[in-house]
Amino acid sequence: MKKMLLSAMATAGVAMAAGQEARAPNEGELQSFAAYYQAAPGAVARPAFEIRRGGPAQGWSVEAWAEDKPQRAAWSLCLAQRHGHAFDGKAWRATGETRRYVWLDRSSDCGVSPQRVLLSQPMADRDIVTVLEGQGAVLQGARLLFAGNTQCAPIRALPFKLVGLGADKDGMLVMTYRSDRESEAQVTVRKRGRELTAWNVKC
Repeated sequence: MKKMLLSAMATAGVAMAAGQEARAPNEGELQSFAAYYQAAPGAVARPAFEIRRGGPAQGWSVEAWAEDKPQRAAWSLCLAQRHGHAFDGKAWRATGETRRYVWLDRSSDCGVSPQRVLLSQPMADRDIVTVLEGQGAVLQGARLLFAGNTQCAPIRALPFKLVGLGADKDGMLVMTYRSDRESEAQVTVRKRGRELTAWNVKC
């Protein structure tokens, strides 16, 4: 069982951030986390590692995010929480940080989805479903805005997927898309009822 867990963790995604270096977990980090973490029944035995540093002269920040069993919300909406754990080179500890992910899945058990979206702002279930269902149309509208933005224009034709959902300081919806080249675009969206309109873009 432990061998299977190590294999699963070794293939977990590593999050990239602008201006930072990232790497996959090494064997020692994988083994130490497997020995430290006891997954609850039904939890996803595939922690996501985030190992980053600001540059070659800086030390690595090593974190792992372990996920609870996904839960069914309203309609076809599923949600799951991930809990952060940090490694100081000797031992792991819980950070107390929690991330909430949402996705659409009509199966009864809210199975593993490759298109989970990080929810950084509390939203009503109905609004989340509306946004997830309309994300494709929003992206198409945003591509028209990309052409008029010097930072977004070079990546306007890339394939994107929705990875984040939140709000700006004015309360407008912000949808974060990531391309297959790890470039990101933030699309500010005007929402009126079930109508979503791409309003502004930032890349």
